[in-house]
Amino acid sequence: MAIDHSLIGKKTEIYQYEVEKGHIRRFVEAVGDDSPLYVNEDFAGETAFNGLIAPPTFATTLTMGKESPLDGIEGFEMRRVLHGEQEYEFHRPIRPGAQYWVQSEITNVFDRKGNSGAMTFIVVETRAKDIDKQPVVTCKSTIVYRQSL
Repeated sequence: MAIDHSLIGKKTEIYQYEVEKGHIRRFVEAVGDDSPLYVNEDFAGETAFNGLIAPPTFATTLTMGKESPLDGIEGFEMRRVLHGEQEYEFHRPIRPGAQYWVQSEITNVFDRKGNSGAMTFIVVETRAKDIDKQPVVTCKSTIVYRQSL
């Protein structure tokens, strides 16, 4: 099934996301990052960040369990999806106790031919802003959709 290129611009609703210390602690335990910058308030308070922050890849969790712009695409099969690439642009640190406004959007759809057949690349950009609507992080995920199995 070919992916309709008119999906470019399809967005999720904007939702609110509150980061809790426990989320960050569980995340760093899961990825095996033992930096005190993420869990030790005394240590983090003495750094240039002046307090706890989330590790960079924590930004990926902002969309977990939330609506995706890929939801509801007729004929879309998750078994055809490969994760292609992930990019982050950080504007300011993600902090525990902060609330963010998050929205995802399909920003590009393009086709390529590979050794295994036709593929469609779908770029989903997720932007998080703070309550003052200042950008915090922009995540760009490229999904490879195999048109044949």
